[in-house]
Amino acid sequence: MANYKFRKNAIIGNLDAETDSFLDDCFYESDVFKGIVNFDPSNDNPDFPRRVIVGRTGSGKTALLKQIVSHGNVKVHDTIEAENTVFEHINNNRFVSDLIKNGIDLRAFYKSLWLHVLLVKVINQLYRSSYQSFFDYIGDLTDTSRKPYKPEIAREYLESYKDNFFNDNVVTEITEKMQHELSGKAKFEFVEFGGKISDESMQKVQRETSSYVSRELIRKQKELIKVIKEEFSDERQQNRVIISIDDLDKSWLSSSGIRHDFINALLEAFKELLDIKSVKVLISIRTDILMGIYQNNLRQDEKDQSLIYAISWNKREIREILDLRINQLVKDQYQARQQVTFSDVFNFEVDGVKADEFIIDRTMLRPRDAIDFVNSCLAECNGQIELDEDIILEAEEKYYSKRKSALVKEWKSIFPYIKDYLDALALISGEEFSIADLNQDTKDKVLNYLLDRPNDHPEDERHSNRMVSFEELSKVWFTVGVIGFRKSKSLTIYSSYEKQELDITDLNKTFRVHPLFFR
Repeated sequence: MANYKFRKNAIIGNLDAETDSFLDDCFYESDVFKGIVNFDPSNDNPDFPRRVIVGRTGSGKTALLKQIVSHGNVKVHDTIEAENTVFEHINNNRFVSDLIKNGIDLRAFYKSLWLHVLLVKVINQLYRSSYQSFFDYIGDLTDTSRKPYKPEIAREYLESYKDNFFNDNVVTEITEKMQHELSGKAKFEFVEFGGKISDESMQKVQRETSSYVSRELIRKQKELIKVIKEEFSDERQQNRVIISIDDLDKSWLSSSGIRHDFINALLEAFKELLDIKSVKVLISIRTDILMGIYQNNLRQDEKDQSLIYAISWNKREIREILDLRINQLVKDQYQARQQVTFSDVFNFEVDGVKADEFIIDRTMLRPRDAIDFVNSCLAECNGQIELDEDIILEAEEKYYSKRKSALVKEWKSIFPYIKDYLDALALISGEEFSIADLNQDTKDKVLNYLLDRPNDHPEDERHSNRMVSFEELSKVWFTVGVIGFRKSKSLTIYSSYEKQELDITDLNKTFRVHPLFFR
């Protein structure tokens, strides 16, 4: 067995898919990836309608999207930057802000803005000629009983926004046209003065707004979608197109009160395009953000099941990802010809456990965790010494700190006190516990610790530390993945997309603290 000595700056890839130089050579084609690039629309392909890629931070959503064209049968992969198009405009628009302030439901309006942005991308890819030529083509369509669309309605929509239809200014124009139309109606004066209005007036404003969006935007957009499906989308052609939206978990979103309405509107809009078989609109979204949408009762999760790809990994797959990357690293450094695996390099024991198992057990079964831990181990090398137990244990401390910070960042919008909750877990001394058998002193110690922490959100009763019971705290620990419940001696069930929360019947089970968080 060769003994490998790595340079101090050796890594098996960057944690960020955009800058990961190992990604192209070491990409692991998961079942989710194979399903995404499968354009077979037949009924026996359950993958075809799945377009919403859901996963925890570090589960590989961006890496998957980056590899679509180079590894699949997809001809074009286009992207939409939500921050720079729709969101930036509506978040800064005075008219929209005043409607929101007065409680007007604008979800249908957000949906229409998303529909326009999606339509522009689809038209650009399926009608690959000049914009003027597209307007002329639609203008020449005649209304016949054989066609499933009404061309004059699609034409009306194109004419309304012809000057800016295909550029970013159209979002401003759609909003201003609506403002101009609605401002002529009674009871819209409050928008001019930024004032509050009575409930009766508000109901009228809501009616007028909803009516306008339905009549002038969504109805006409749906007609244009029918035209595109009929005239430009031939599923027998090989022009497979994917349009993806992947910045829905960026910081710009978390600070806005309309974020859940905004993303929910996107989830409604893209479904209108499912019938265009040669185009897939993919939405990549973090699990906690989708949970926030469901918790705000904006949609029913069971209705989305057929549309969702939940990314999850098992130990074998994580090991295969590490095998690919370790082999690449050894090949680059030693010009080695033979295949070298993760277990070849980490072929020693740590605390009586094989080093490769020790590392995988301390990931949350996400590629980013695994790459980060191995990189942390390699960072302790200097080209002179071989990997050993001390290096792994030292690396674990640094890796733990980074993973804990990442968990706090991931869950803070749902659980503002998540850092305190994670710290409180350290007060449980055993690796396993059941709520019923845990002694009262320990429970009191945990809850008193939380009571003594500063309350940064006194106005938010849902997340006040003073409201936490031990059962509720255990539910949070399970949801974020720092505890699981024991199914057998060797099997622990941690949270997943399919089971994100503990049921009341789970509270009598034996829980295991995740190895990384059992300090």
